[in-house]
Amino acid sequence: MKIFSSIFYLVILSTILISCDNTVPVEYPDDINSEYVPNEKETAFEQMIFDIDQNDSLLIGQSLFYSREGGASVEVEIKVNDSNQMVKMVEEYTTENFPSIASNTFYFKNAKMIASKELLEEAVGDSSHFVERVTYYDENENPIITKKKAANFEEELDYESYQIIDNQKCSYGRALEVLNQENEYATTFQGFVKEDPYLYLIVGENKENGYYSSVVVQYMTSLIKKLQQDEKGMLGTPLEIEYETLNGDQGYEYQILMSARMRGKSGL
Repeated sequence: MKIFSSIFYLVILSTILISCDNTVPVEYPDDINSEYVPNEKETAFEQMIFDIDQNDSLLIGQSLFYSREGGASVEVEIKVNDSNQMVKMVEEYTTENFPSIASNTFYFKNAKMIASKELLEEAVGDSSHFVERVTYYDENENPIITKKKAANFEEELDYESYQIIDNQKCSYGRALEVLNQENEYATTFQGFVKEDPYLYLIVGENKENGYYSSVVVQYMTSLIKKLQQDEKGMLGTPLEIEYETLNGDQGYEYQILMSARMRGKSGL
């Protein structure tokens, strides 16, 4: 069970902005085109990542699942330690051009990003291949080394070797916007969809072909009734929602509306 609210996202966002202790510095050869050879200091980063991945005591939070016409989608999952600091964030997304699921995984220590791991499909002429790109960061979140490997199929990446490439920073800005329901991922009222026996509340950016998300209405509250009575007139009304993500049959996940309140009304 994964429970989250926009209020908690704001707590996480403010936590990320707190200063932190320095991470372990790493030095690498000047020849970035040389074959990848890990050293002891880099192993320290890998150990921190391993410790986070293996920590089963972390709390889990999940954003709304957003999609839009054309096939693009995005959702974010975070893991938080007992000090209420985010230590891992996974952004999964699809694009109009590539229906396969890509991901950006970010690792944090003392509220600073220490590493990112990108998994994506890249076009090469008329074909494509899968790429895994890993970057380590200094205490100011500046990239200090980036390594990359590629394969024709995703499952073959484990058998490939990394190569050192030019430093590339992977931004977690969009992931935070998704978590905080901001900008493209705002939760304004976009109508209802009835699919017996369920009634879905649709929220999203108040623009044509914007990102949207749907949550199952459990209770006919006064707000839900008010929105239904003037569905067209209430379009674009900013909502603050709390929801719960449940695993259903056959691997499906359902977003259940727990509560909602109106934050004011904006025009179309």
